[in-house]
Amino acid sequence: MLNPIVLPQGSALRRRHIVPAQYRLEGYDETYDFRTIAYDVIWIERQKALLLICPKLLNLEGLVKAARITACGHVLPRPRIKRYRRHDEVWIPLAERPSEIGFEAEGLTLRVKISRQSHEFDGKNVMMTKSKDNTLVWIQDWLRHHVSAQGANAALIFDNGSTQYPLSHLQQAMENVPGLEAAHAIASDFPFGSWKASKLMHRSMFYQAGMLAIARHRFLHAARAVLPIDVDEMVTGANVFDAALRSRLGYVTIPGVWRYSKLTDDQTPLHADHVWRRDPDAACKEKYCVIPGRWFTDTVWDIHGLRRYAFNRMVLRDDVRFLHCEHISNGWKRKRDAAAGALLMRDAQSEAALGGLL
Repeated sequence: MLNPIVLPQGSALRRRHIVPAQYRLEGYDETYDFRTIAYDVIWIERQKALLLICPKLLNLEGLVKAARITACGHVLPRPRIKRYRRHDEVWIPLAERPSEIGFEAEGLTLRVKISRQSHEFDGKNVMMTKSKDNTLVWIQDWLRHHVSAQGANAALIFDNGSTQYPLSHLQQAMENVPGLEAAHAIASDFPFGSWKASKLMHRSMFYQAGMLAIARHRFLHAARAVLPIDVDEMVTGANVFDAALRSRLGYVTIPGVWRYSKLTDDQTPLHADHVWRRDPDAACKEKYCVIPGRWFTDTVWDIHGLRRYAFNRMVLRDDVRFLHCEHISNGWKRKRDAAAGALLMRDAQSEAALGGLL
């Protein structure tokens, strides 16, 4: 479980908006994170420090800096804040891991348990994603494919408040996939961030960046390799875990193409149905596979690459790609095209790559 710091519902304190009012559309506030100070508080063994992984603190940075943070009866040193594009990190020197800390600021007093770094994924090829109410069959097929086709042997999924099933069902579904030596579902019910904006749409989407940071620092710091992709993305071709290990920069990027199921609205699509493509092919933004802790990769993991994607083209593979399955979606962000009609043509390579799921 995660150990967050969250402002109480009744508190007058809250995060200010990051997107100006003129760009916010109706419904924007519904998924904006006003109250989370930290998603997780982790003691990092190598640095001998507490790490608070936070959404963008914005005006709450002053609150954190002025807070009286205590452990084992002692007031901790002033924190150092590292600011990134869609999340922040608060580092506080601390020689030993306490069981909890006190957080006092502006009349607020909270007790927060401390997470420890995990070693269950050490040395493993790890699939990592976030999910909300994705059909469990989709998740199992996604895992089965990558175990078989890519040599994945571990999986970490952050569940963003699913309501269609309890976390225990997701955990059981993961454990039932043959070939997985480690599988962990983590409850992470935080506001995702809003896409309901006419401009600067992605500025408020702190959640995914935060979960990537938690994965990197707490769970996957000693993994052999990590493939952070979505449940609707299926990697085919050469082994990306091995390719990342051989890369001088410690990561590789994977080009993507859209694939379609050509089913009607009353049919439930599976990955194996996505054997149809457009002509010419419709490409999508690349994803990546990374080796934790290398000289180059000991930095922020973002959605599509490292270090603001500046080196993505340099490490782009031409012997691997991922199939972005259009209809493996609950339509949370947009209603995806259910038919795409006569513009589609059958793709034999995709059929061969996904045939093992039938």
